[in-house]
Amino acid sequence: MAKYNPVPLAYNSLEPEEWDKDKAPVIFLHGMMGSKEYWNEIPQAVANATHRKVYAVDASNHGDSPWTDVFNFDVNVDDLLLFMDTIKAPKAILVGHSMGGVTSMKAATRVPERVEKIVVEDMTASDLPSQMAVLFKMQFPMIRKAIDSIPPELDEVEASKFIVDFMAKNIPQPPDSGAKPEYKGIQFPLKRNKDGKYVSKANMDTVEKALDDLKNLQSNISGVYEGPASFIYGKASHFSVSSDEERIKKHFPNAELVGIDGASHMVHSDCPLEFLVALLNFLQYE
Repeated sequence: MAKYNPVPLAYNSLEPEEWDKDKAPVIFLHGMMGSKEYWNEIPQAVANATHRKVYAVDASNHGDSPWTDVFNFDVNVDDLLLFMDTIKAPKAILVGHSMGGVTSMKAATRVPERVEKIVVEDMTASDLPSQMAVLFKMQFPMIRKAIDSIPPELDEVEASKFIVDFMAKNIPQPPDSGAKPEYKGIQFPLKRNKDGKYVSKANMDTVEKALDDLKNLQSNISGVYEGPASFIYGKASHFSVSSDEERIKKHFPNAELVGIDGASHMVHSDCPLEFLVALLNFLQYE
């Protein structure tokens, strides 16, 4: 890969009611097509409970962060490390969902000295299955059509729900894919352009192109991170995290796996209280 120049990431910062400035911050990393906002009230709750400063960031090509022609899970780590340098955090706790979980795992195994703990929400340590990439890729034309169909009078919450309903009604399950589309809990970050129409806050062209080249999108996780790690997953998710326990323990020997009943891939949206309890139980354990 050609030399990549990391980009500055947009972020929200949340301070606890009682801030222990000697503690490393917590950084939340969203999934593909998500944004820093989709964690809802969870980051503030974590800040208050742990007495740590918390950051929720937008990955490059997502949300309010810069758009580039380069997108893969390795450059996401480069961007994260630049962000940590920018906020002068020699070490951090990383909480990542899906794509953000990959960023967390890769950062922990690349620079373990900079990672105090990791929490991975509904993501395995194996490569993204090809059938999952096909499923994601198949959704893009329908997402575009759904966005173009949003009635202009809807607010952003209603507009995101409109996309979810539109996709659930119009995207069939691909034959022999081994994966069923999931829309429960999904949020689509949107903004209005100059003429008032909704557009995606993610760089869909670059992300869609990356899904055509899985080899460059996600290189293998290598190395070992011996620090504390928690893999919180939805028991109804198509990612089947529990079946990947052997590989997870290979790279994260001190990992715990916590399954949440009734949750699909978007555990923090499907079961926010259960996710928060599992997260805080892990973060507060010293």
